[in-house]
Amino acid sequence: MSSGGRPQTRLQILEAARAVFEEIGYYDAGLGAVAKKAGVSRQAIYLHFPSKAELLTALHLHIFATDVAPAIERHPSVDALSALDALDAMIAVDVEVVAKVWRVHEALQMARRQHPEVEETLRPREDERYGELLDLGHRLEGEGSLPRSILAGSFADLLWGLMNVGTYRSLVIERGWSLDQYRRWVRDTIRLQISAA
Repeated sequence: MSSGGRPQTRLQILEAARAVFEEIGYYDAGLGAVAKKAGVSRQAIYLHFPSKAELLTALHLHIFATDVAPAIERHPSVDALSALDALDAMIAVDVEVVAKVWRVHEALQMARRQHPEVEETLRPREDERYGELLDLGHRLEGEGSLPRSILAGSFADLLWGLMNVGTYRSLVIERGWSLDQYRRWVRDTIRLQISAA
């Protein structure tokens, strides 16, 4: 990524890119549309981001800093909670975040199929997120809240599927569920799974 250009212009471009990708999606969002939204020239975009893939990669990191990290900070540290309370806190954070980022997430998912650099940005965070779910599964095991018939990995897989952006889109965007309804469904469904086994 180029280090030239003013930081304020870079931020302006990232915010414009977010708006454009959310509005018209990955395939229809060209750098010209981003430039127009940001009020800058295409040359200004290329000064900061030599390609659409690099712009999306930077946008992913920007959204993590502006939406994901603050949401995590607003909730109690899961390390200070019991495993079941940590589960509830993790679900609350995920629902808050997915409501803000799902459109850009879809653009990133499309971009990763064509651009290895986008994949290289997304994969470590996904691996880290799955690791957090797996750690929580092990904590539930250690506290006796996870039945022996469900391994920590199976628990992580179940929660990964329940809190997937596609699941959110199906229920909240397409079916009109409220965020609270979706959050309660995820919580009740995973608790039912781990208590009924």
